[in-house]
Amino acid sequence: MTFGKIMLNDFLRELFTGQFSKALALLESVGKEPPSPETLAMLRLAILRPGHTFLTYQRLLNIWSAWGKPALKPNAIQKKVAIVADFTADHFGPMISLFASAQGVQLETHLPGYDSVEQTILDPNSPLYASQPDIVILFFSERWLKRYAGNSALCKTEDLQRGQESLSGLIQALETHSNADLLIGNLPPSAWPMAGGIIAKDGLAGWNQTVSRWNEWLTSLTSRSLRIVDLAGALFNAGGSAALGRTNYLRARMAYEMPGTLAVARELAGGLAHICGRTHRAFVSDWDNTLWGGEVAELGSHGVLCGQDSPDALGYFLIQEYIKSLTSLGVLLAGVSRNDPEVQKIFDENQNLPLNLSDFASLQVGWTPKSDAVGRISKEIGFGPEFMIFMDDSLYEIAQVLSVHPYIDVLWAGPDPQGTLDRIAQSRLFNTLSLSEEDLQRGAHAAVLKEQREFKSSFANIDEFLQAIEVKLTFAQLAENNMDRVIQLFQKTNQFNLTTRRHREDELNDFINQNGSVYAVSYEDSFGSQGIISVIALQAKENALNIESWLMSCRVLNRSVEQAVFSFILENAEGKPVIGEYIPTEKNGLVRSLFPNLGFELDTTDTETSRQIWIWKNKNQKPPKHFVEIKKL
Repeated sequence: MTFGKIMLNDFLRELFTGQFSKALALLESVGKEPPSPETLAMLRLAILRPGHTFLTYQRLLNIWSAWGKPALKPNAIQKKVAIVADFTADHFGPMISLFASAQGVQLETHLPGYDSVEQTILDPNSPLYASQPDIVILFFSERWLKRYAGNSALCKTEDLQRGQESLSGLIQALETHSNADLLIGNLPPSAWPMAGGIIAKDGLAGWNQTVSRWNEWLTSLTSRSLRIVDLAGALFNAGGSAALGRTNYLRARMAYEMPGTLAVARELAGGLAHICGRTHRAFVSDWDNTLWGGEVAELGSHGVLCGQDSPDALGYFLIQEYIKSLTSLGVLLAGVSRNDPEVQKIFDENQNLPLNLSDFASLQVGWTPKSDAVGRISKEIGFGPEFMIFMDDSLYEIAQVLSVHPYIDVLWAGPDPQGTLDRIAQSRLFNTLSLSEEDLQRGAHAAVLKEQREFKSSFANIDEFLQAIEVKLTFAQLAENNMDRVIQLFQKTNQFNLTTRRHREDELNDFINQNGSVYAVSYEDSFGSQGIISVIALQAKENALNIESWLMSCRVLNRSVEQAVFSFILENAEGKPVIGEYIPTEKNGLVRSLFPNLGFELDTTDTETSRQIWIWKNKNQKPPKHFVEIKKL
């Protein structure tokens, strides 16, 4: 076992058993040499673990800075972010950067002056726009709204509407002068609760009612570039009114106490990760003493704790309910148990369990190492461990999985169900700001793939299987009805992505205006639809057709889909040569051989960047074989 893996075991023990300072001391002992993947995993897990003091996270920031602020996840997204607030917000840039790094987003932050919201946003020549941010974070204290709603115990409806009109004007100015995405935080209740509460009468409302109406109005705003972040929920989770600015507001005009600052920074970082496609998409859980109390093999299907009969049984019941609820957000569930496969019968025999076998997109029950099981799950559901959460009650198993998959994120279950519930909820790792149709259908797509895998085993060879399932691809040009999914694929896809360019809506529209074409490719077979699974961006040159971007979901690999997509590209080339580009990254080694396998010839290689240019000469070459019906809308 290497020193890094031994240190990982020690670190996890200290991290999860309350010796946080000792865990950080282990990280500080590493020094400034290039950190190993295990060391980066340790730092990332420490950053993601909530509930510590501001000074502790400052210590983590110092460690990260001493290492040169390396990426903590593969294929980290680089973004410039402007933070605009009406209160003293100097602490937010470093903390948001720290929390975002743990989710695979590297930030360059810009903070305008104190309480200069309107001046900054309404002036097209302000430093905000000069910094050309990719994302603007806009959040307020209650004092900003009180400029319009007043300080009375009862607020007039028309005054609230003036505040809404003012924010609408700021949003319009941002959208006019910048192509940045926009994150807006909602409002928590007051640090010093006002009389009036939730009274509502004759065009008047108490402050709590006014804040509630403001937040409800925020969620009604519709714009592809705008997302609302639930700061009120984050602050409630961090202690409610105790997390709001009291001493800090009186002394420094800060809207939050330090626990509140950390909760808000973490929530905003999660919002940035969402925009950048760096969200968690799967929850992988152990079973015994994690989803229920006790071991099925010893106690039987009805002997384990889960139900309504005791406090611990109810705790495990709520854990399963919480995990099951994630499926409605498009999160895939996977079960991992080092056990006899016979234990799966518990889900049929014990009716007290909220979860059932059909809730799991992948099941790995057997005696192999859990790291092997995670690898198989990754292949089955079509994305890497860096997009998964793994939960287990055994620190040994967590360390074993991390030693093989250092970019997976983990939760420790136990030693009682309440501790598990607290960690799942406080992690805030599955908070989402918006949902695409693809997100909502992910569970159904996974079920279809599971059925296909079982069906495939009945065929002697792959050609017979592909002919039997009748794959159809539909190519549709970029439009309003597919824009969200196309942008999502550009932000999220890493493995089958030849250039890893992270195009946004404005960039795609500019590309189309420069003689480019962007196609969303939908997949369907005899089992059902998988939705939009691929995007190609093609640009016609005078003497060639250039593949500017080509990306695809891994869940449809090995079905001759890539060959069919290329056949479509050849049709668009109309006999001209086709130029392809491959830019290697940490994650896209999967497509390293795509162009040569399709019949391209290597033209040039940049020795500094390893960027390769490939050419299909389109002279007496046969298009690649595939088993797909192609349709163009």
